[in-house]
Amino acid sequence: MNHTLRNDIVNNHSTRMQYLKKYIPFFLLQQVSMTQFKDGKYAIVDMGYVTMALLRYFIEENHFNERSVTYQEVAEFLSELLRNDFSLSLYGEEEKELIDYLFDKIKNDGKPFVMDYFDPVEKKQKTTRVKLLESRLLAGSVVYSVTADAIEFYLETKEVKEESKINIQQLLLEKMIETKNFTGGTEVVRRINSEVNRLRLRKQEVLSLLGVNVFEGAKALEDFQRTGMQWFDREQKAFLRNKELTDQALKKASVAGVSYQASLKEIYELETELKKAMTNHSRLLSDCTELQMRSDEMIRKHKYSRFRNAFDFTDYVEKAKNKNDVSLLKSIVSPLFSPKITKTFYLGNIDELLSYTSQKEEVGEVVLEVDEVSYTFDDEVEEERISQNYEAMIKTLLDMLLVRENFSLAQFNHELELKFFDDIFKNSDYYSFLVHLSQKKEYDLSEIRKHQDTFFDGFLARFLEEARHERYRKLRFSLKLLSDQEGEEEKVTHLITDISGNREFVTTNILFVRV
Repeated sequence: MNHTLRNDIVNNHSTRMQYLKKYIPFFLLQQVSMTQFKDGKYAIVDMGYVTMALLRYFIEENHFNERSVTYQEVAEFLSELLRNDFSLSLYGEEEKELIDYLFDKIKNDGKPFVMDYFDPVEKKQKTTRVKLLESRLLAGSVVYSVTADAIEFYLETKEVKEESKINIQQLLLEKMIETKNFTGGTEVVRRINSEVNRLRLRKQEVLSLLGVNVFEGAKALEDFQRTGMQWFDREQKAFLRNKELTDQALKKASVAGVSYQASLKEIYELETELKKAMTNHSRLLSDCTELQMRSDEMIRKHKYSRFRNAFDFTDYVEKAKNKNDVSLLKSIVSPLFSPKITKTFYLGNIDELLSYTSQKEEVGEVVLEVDEVSYTFDDEVEEERISQNYEAMIKTLLDMLLVRENFSLAQFNHELELKFFDDIFKNSDYYSFLVHLSQKKEYDLSEIRKHQDTFFDGFLARFLEEARHERYRKLRFSLKLLSDQEGEEEKVTHLITDISGNREFVTTNILFVRV
């Protein structure tokens, strides 16, 4: 095979796979057949169309309106989409069930989409992951936002990636202003804003990757600098040129007749969006400068920490003996037999030697000890909080079972409120605790350390491993819905008072019974 051809195929394969990964979620979702859901009742729904529509909605809200989206807002958007685009008139539980199914598929239950491929350079299978949506906790509520890969995928389904997308859109914007298509120009500027925001997201992802794996982070940084920072000067000039064209159009509209006055509002909207784009572009430049400084610092610290580890010759010789391979010693002795005999001197250094002023005393280089920076990721913070909250609620539940034969959820809530005040009911972990707890009708703590069926079983097993929790290990209890008991109320209503006023939460009542 031709050497150049083979080099292109082998060495560029991994890069191409990384570029293609952002298309994987769409094609996996496109394969989701609605004919298998509810016996094909909603077969008309096209999963690919729903995916593209939802991505466009998130881009609009996250980057044009600069706000995160709650699940309730997603549900309202999908409800309108199903009604208008697929002529589905659904109500109540039926509509909620379909929307939950569609949204769970698109966010993949919170897990990334996975693509496996073979790397011919390293000759091994590799796995790459990509998400369309991300979730986080904001003011006690879960909010969702679109990822940089999802934005890039959405834009590239319509646009050609020749060079900087910002540059391409700037050229299009210039043509639209010249032809007085100000409404179309506003839409182009919004796409420019979306691309700028995607690059800012990408910068944060590169920084996070550097904290986890400095080698992969360095590759991602190089790629970001090549694709994200290469066109800054040209982009800035285009911004200024288009700003001048907009100002000229605005000036003409102010002094022109009625026919031109009709476009005055459109020009104002275009000018506002263009100012926002220029501001965001300046922020991107600052972000990139900050990224360069922080990445240099992280890479320097990583190099320093690696250089401090001494090479263990004894250990290396032992490994050579164990493998019975003397050729391994070549890497130790070969540098000693190949000294660089030929010496060179750059003539341009003569001027520096003549003007060099030597110090009276030699000053030693000061080597400072650098403290290693430990990064704590968001998911680790969330897991620590959930673990602490669950442990407090489990301990309260088991302590009550030790002294009572049975008690209801309302009584359990009262005990929690005495210990933690009504703040416990504003904590989302309380509700997830009840959901996990209700997955099984009976718990035998004497057997749970041997076998776990659910995530909650695993948490209980770890809880019971601690010596201070030994008194709970022989407990056995069951859960009964009081709605199944004749003469009992089905719901538990609890009133919460906070600075925003009175609020209520309602749950099905449960009877906890010690067996």
